[in-house]
Amino acid sequence: MKLTLLGTGCPSVDHKRFGPSNLITTNKAKILVDCGSGITQRLHQLKVSSANIDALLFTHLHSDHAVDFYQLIISSWHSYRIKPWKIYGPKGTKKFVSKIMDAWSDERKLRIAYEARASDKAFQIDVTEFKTLGDIKVKDLKIKYFEVDHKPVKYAYGFAFTNTNRKLTISGDTKPCENLMKYAQKSDVLLHEVFIEGEILKTNKMRTKKTLHNVKSYHTTSSQVGKVAFITQSKKLVLTHFVPTQFNKNRLKKVVKSDFGKDPIIGEDLMTITI
Repeated sequence: MKLTLLGTGCPSVDHKRFGPSNLITTNKAKILVDCGSGITQRLHQLKVSSANIDALLFTHLHSDHAVDFYQLIISSWHSYRIKPWKIYGPKGTKKFVSKIMDAWSDERKLRIAYEARASDKAFQIDVTEFKTLGDIKVKDLKIKYFEVDHKPVKYAYGFAFTNTNRKLTISGDTKPCENLMKYAQKSDVLLHEVFIEGEILKTNKMRTKKTLHNVKSYHTTSSQVGKVAFITQSKKLVLTHFVPTQFNKNRLKKVVKSDFGKDPIIGEDLMTITI
């Protein structure tokens, strides 16, 4: 099983850190987690065709995790996808997908009629909405989904992937919570988001002290994430979804290592980790 970080950023624009998204691959399966800005460009850099993706999973429906959804769909059609899309996500995903597809329906109908391609199955989308807790199997990849705490976002999820006795856990966006501690236990790799304390200091009319407090309060901070990895007994900790996207890497490593006991891996776009 391999994990490739397609985007390690956050809502702030950064040309080195695209929007949150990940690719998990096995001998048989290709799974996308989230659909942040630039996902199709990153797939192209990897020479992975969106025509061959088996499923897309949304951790939650914040815009930075879903903004390039239609770009992924239309790109897969241009890449000659000949099978429907299988999409999993929180409650509201069916409504989200329907509205996005409706917004582009006129343009899509014109393209389909004029370009006369052999198949339009790439535009057929099967959406399954998560329950509180459950299991999915995609080819040789087993996936457990579980709720995490990203309130006021009502429905947010983390995932535990297993393949050939290897385990990868993806936190999604969350502050430390019991479910993550439980379902991430003994992960070979824990991919976890992080809000880096001390890196966003300035306030202005658009970003007040309250703004910074509220953003920090529904994420996992740099002084917490190492503790999470230690408690879950994870072998490796990979950090992603950096808030902010530019920071002192050595200082972050030092802070996290003091709790985890090992150096974390600072995720970078297009980094691939074999699990």
